[in-house]
Amino acid sequence: MNKYKYLKTELKSGVFYIELTRKKSMNALNTATLDELKRVFLEASKNSKVKMIVLHSNEKNFSAGADIKEKQKKQNNLERWQKNYGKECIEAILSAPQITICVTNGYTLGGAAVIATACDFRIGNKDTIIGYPEIILGMNLNWLGLPLLQNLVGSSKTKEMVISGSNYSTKELEKYNFFDELFDGDNKIEVINKWIKKFKSRSPLASQMIKRSMNVLAFHDALAIMHMDYDQFLLTQNYLDS
Repeated sequence: MNKYKYLKTELKSGVFYIELTRKKSMNALNTATLDELKRVFLEASKNSKVKMIVLHSNEKNFSAGADIKEKQKKQNNLERWQKNYGKECIEAILSAPQITICVTNGYTLGGAAVIATACDFRIGNKDTIIGYPEIILGMNLNWLGLPLLQNLVGSSKTKEMVISGSNYSTKELEKYNFFDELFDGDNKIEVINKWIKKFKSRSPLASQMIKRSMNVLAFHDALAIMHMDYDQFLLTQNYLDS
């Protein structure tokens, strides 16, 4: 029996598939979904039978991002700071020792785009739309979103994408290496299997050592300082005025 409300999981031949299933809300990331994602990645990390992790959605859209319609519990700033569901989710994905692949389609916005960038590789349906609309809501991008995006597309493009709040097609992002491969709807399974085959036969120990070293090289400083973006967000009322 599936123990998650908004996720469907399957372990098949060493590959752990995680599917977003919050269908009625465009897979919007409410706190429960973020908490489930954190838990499922932490549990998969400890499972020696899991060699690779594939995160995907079979719906029209991967995810509309953070659920801004979710009724927020009354909390003070200390309580909000102590329980940053998004950041905890991203850290769980980044810390997973296995190779992680995110398969996107349709709208992949805000926090959902951050989740995609936290995975090792991104395979996108050509209909994928990437956007970071936080600034339109008067919010800065946190959840480690800035360094994760910069690592892929560079500083200038990161500033353009995040400060403009615009949406980008796969064609626009193709030359910036956001995606590792694009596919048409018809060959989705074929492309996923190609990427699984590329890594599955390699030594898990060597692969995981290389991944950990690369993540430390890429994100060590970011993990040390990027909490400040969320700290400042909590201390400002600017987003309420937007």
